[in-house]
Amino acid sequence: MKYIVSGTEMAEIDTYATKVIGLSQMALMERAALKTFEFIRSKFPNRIKVLVAVTGGNNGGDGIALARMLSQFGDDVEVYYIDENGHQSEGFTKQYEIAKKLQIRFIDELVESGYDVVVDALFGVGLCRAISGKHEETVRMLNDLKGFKLAIDIPSGVDAYTGFIRGVAFKADATVTFGLMKLGLMRGIGTEYSGQVEVVGIGFPKQAVEYVSPKLYTYELKDIDHLLPSRRADTHKGSYGKVGIIGGSKNMAGAVLFSAEAAYRMGCGLVKVCTDEVNREIVQTKLPEALLDTYNREDKLSIEKSIWAMMDWADVLVVGPGIGQTEAASTIVKQVLRYYERTVVLDADGLNILSKNMDLLTETRSQIVITPHLLEMSRLCGLTTSEIKEKMMETAQNFAQEHKLTVVLKDSRTIVSDGSAQAYLNWTGNNGMATGGTGDVLSGMIVGLIAQGMEPFEAAKLGVYLHGLAGEKAAMSVGCYSMLAGDIVKSITKVLEG
Repeated sequence: MKYIVSGTEMAEIDTYATKVIGLSQMALMERAALKTFEFIRSKFPNRIKVLVAVTGGNNGGDGIALARMLSQFGDDVEVYYIDENGHQSEGFTKQYEIAKKLQIRFIDELVESGYDVVVDALFGVGLCRAISGKHEETVRMLNDLKGFKLAIDIPSGVDAYTGFIRGVAFKADATVTFGLMKLGLMRGIGTEYSGQVEVVGIGFPKQAVEYVSPKLYTYELKDIDHLLPSRRADTHKGSYGKVGIIGGSKNMAGAVLFSAEAAYRMGCGLVKVCTDEVNREIVQTKLPEALLDTYNREDKLSIEKSIWAMMDWADVLVVGPGIGQTEAASTIVKQVLRYYERTVVLDADGLNILSKNMDLLTETRSQIVITPHLLEMSRLCGLTTSEIKEKMMETAQNFAQEHKLTVVLKDSRTIVSDGSAQAYLNWTGNNGMATGGTGDVLSGMIVGLIAQGMEPFEAAKLGVYLHGLAGEKAAMSVGCYSMLAGDIVKSITKVLEG
């Protein structure tokens, strides 16, 4: 597990490390510069021409220290310094004095000079205003210069929390960020402006991070083995849980198939699909491993009989994939939420039906996991998609806390929250997953884990993480343009085999 921080949280960690623990700000600057120097050397092992643009803050101090190290290596280095009315941090002043004594070359204007690397060390994560005036002009000129663009800590102009652009922003090919991943590098257009992101340690103590206790965290590959439910030798299919998938409608059989197969691929023991009678043949043909129960959508008694049987049988349910918003679908959702007493993962049209019957959340006996995308969440909570996009963590946390459930708020960076102070932010996946059926795969993966004994919140986080990894594996096989939901299901096996 690793934390993801806002600019404010990173500043608090820095302050605690220097003011409370007593680390030297100069020592942190030197380490930041050294890690950036090493990154540049990994890209450009031979001598190069470098421009470093700085202002008078600590980010600029990192930049000047980098310029010194590059110059000592033998690179041709120029520093462009924008004097902000004489304002200089203590660390910057010391680095500036050292650089002057070593005759590092400072320049007064920006022109195309054949730079191999252009380094942005203007503003760090503390930027809280739009870039304007001479600074705006400088950023635009830096973007226009030829050469590899490298940002120190965060591209100037990218908001460290939202990923939005504050007026104008440096367009980096790569960003070397210090200590912890910054949220703005993973969200919105900040992802595009950051390029390749390299997170490097510069010595922030664990105690400083734990004191601040950042609100967001994510998983790493090394976490998978100890998070996955264990499997014992002396077991049988009943040992790994029974998953019920309720969904599908006329001409919409694919959703339940994706969800059911994904649940099996995650390791559950048995999967039963409960769907409209018209889907019988396709389910039995495409996924013969699944048990099947069907109902007549025109016969209320038939529907109720099938749903009651499923609720008696299943350890966990998925309700909604491909179910539609008919009266029959509404009856199913209401029946499950009112009477089922175990965990329900509510997905797709199950969420749209819920949005019209929010009183069900006060009546339900179930532990509920919802998996909305932004538009579905908008229908549930009444905020616009833009408002949700800007405050995804807060939206998920508030809704989860208010209704005592787990929220999987899906986007390019999915948030998972149970309403507690810390939430999970997913970083795996790719744009090839923006295709029909991938959400159904996710719901199946989550219930497959719950069936094996994981708590709903824990299963939701791990399911989202593995879902993204499966998307990455699929892209390696077929590419992002050609990816289908079925490719992701097939790739679950590759992820779990290590």
